[in-house]
Amino acid sequence: MQLLYEQLTGGEADDESLDLVYEQLSMAEKNAPDALVPSDEDRRYIEDVLSGVKSHVQELDQVIEEHSSGSWALSRVPHVDLSILRLSAYELFYRGDIPDNVSISEAMELAERYSEPKSSRYINGVLGAIGRSKQKG
Repeated sequence: MQLLYEQLTGGEADDESLDLVYEQLSMAEKNAPDALVPSDEDRRYIEDVLSGVKSHVQELDQVIEEHSSGSWALSRVPHVDLSILRLSAYELFYRGDIPDNVSISEAMELAERYSEPKSSRYINGVLGAIGRSKQKG
């Protein structure tokens, strides 16, 4: 999510950025080993999500906007929330190895940790609507 946010705000989201994210996680985790290091599997997942969201951003944004309640245009959605929504929407449609409920639950945790208090409800509503629509369709 942090790397998607970085891309959204004009950053590179490269290997150096990934290493910095893991360094920050190491400092934030009380029981973490001295340094968390992304595994090869972690890197493959992250690279897939970064490239996949970039490749499908218009489609993902359209689905997010269609399932947003009220008159929430994407231009009004805070960048952190949009990064979380894009990540989870990508997982819902393109990562069959991640159950929908797990993706939505993780999105909620990210929103509660990194965004405004109201954001987790909004994100849950949008992703829940996307999940229901996906199951119907």
